[in-house]
Amino acid sequence: MLTLRGCRTLPVLAGSRFAPRLALPATRSYALSRFGDRTPGGGRRRDPPRRMRRDEKSEEFERLSSDPFGRTEESRADDERQQLSWGERERMQAMDPEESLRVILSNPSLVITRQIEMLNIFVGFEQANRYVISNELGETLGFIAEEPRGFFSTFSRQIFKTHRPFRALVMDPQGAPILWIRRPFAWINSRMFVQRLNNYSEYTTEGEPVLDTFGEVQQRWHPWRRRYDVFRRETSRPILSTISDSQPEPTQSTSSSEPDESEETFTQLAAIDEGLWAWSFSLRDYQGEEFASIRRAFRGLGREVFTDTGQYFIRFHPDLSDSEIAARGEKPIIERNLSMDERALILATAVTIDFDYFSRHSGLVMSVKRQIVFLFVTACCVMVYNRNRVGEVIIIVES
Repeated sequence: MLTLRGCRTLPVLAGSRFAPRLALPATRSYALSRFGDRTPGGGRRRDPPRRMRRDEKSEEFERLSSDPFGRTEESRADDERQQLSWGERERMQAMDPEESLRVILSNPSLVITRQIEMLNIFVGFEQANRYVISNELGETLGFIAEEPRGFFSTFSRQIFKTHRPFRALVMDPQGAPILWIRRPFAWINSRMFVQRLNNYSEYTTEGEPVLDTFGEVQQRWHPWRRRYDVFRRETSRPILSTISDSQPEPTQSTSSSEPDESEETFTQLAAIDEGLWAWSFSLRDYQGEEFASIRRAFRGLGREVFTDTGQYFIRFHPDLSDSEIAARGEKPIIERNLSMDERALILATAVTIDFDYFSRHSGLVMSVKRQIVFLFVTACCVMVYNRNRVGEVIIIVES
């Protein structure tokens, strides 16, 4: 404790407005610290600098020059994964591709969220699509990324719109590819092929993955309905290609007898037939029974009008409403035990639905969005005009 003594008071004239009403004490006490063993200035003490040897100086200089921001090994590894080129990304090998695919597709439901595109918001410039795969709890399970195909392909994207070719990767949380999606150029009916590693482990001597086409999603054009057919390969003969090859076409059987194992045979897994404005897509078998569904969620007027950030809920089981359950009566609801290939086909179907009907370059979607924007701007102008007219009437009445 520090004590100040002998403080004199200033002479103040009687009756002055500066005269104090209370007498101030002659002494004051100041507490510098609650800790008795600390002295003033003790917190500013520094240890004397330690002299570094020449080899330590060189090691410190190399460390600072290679990593000036002092990041950890994990953050540096993440940055290296993000800086991989598309070719390096396609050749990146997962630790266990089959298990990584099972972790994603074994969930009863998946949430596919398309990421925001800034140029799409401001100038309507279509960019490469990117999606995040998560479960219903919001835990990230993987990613879907479209191939960025260079400067000229960027302009062809704006010209050909939804007719353009499309190639994408389905990746695990570490960024390693586990599924390949290919969509060739098409004028009317689109086709999307789904591929995975042959035997989940086959690569060429140059490290290029050997892909096996096991399914296909075909669009059936209709003037006012949204229709798809989903096919799965039935025979065990693989349809092999590499990432640098063009998409191989399945051979057509010329005989009317039973298909041979040497031929590629595709059987229809599901059919989709929904209305013109449908946001819910039910996958039905040959009996017309729903066994899976894809639902697009409404994320707000602003997002739906100005962005393409759609969100889709994929359910690998029947998702019937109360009215549909009541209409079935006593008819049981049967849940199919879907394989990993069938679930992967449903995932690819959600991607092609978003590409065809909910992209910025989907003609019907753009016309609807323009109409919504026009109605919104018109309503705002009418409200402002009516408010000004009311103000003019009030001024005239008061005058």
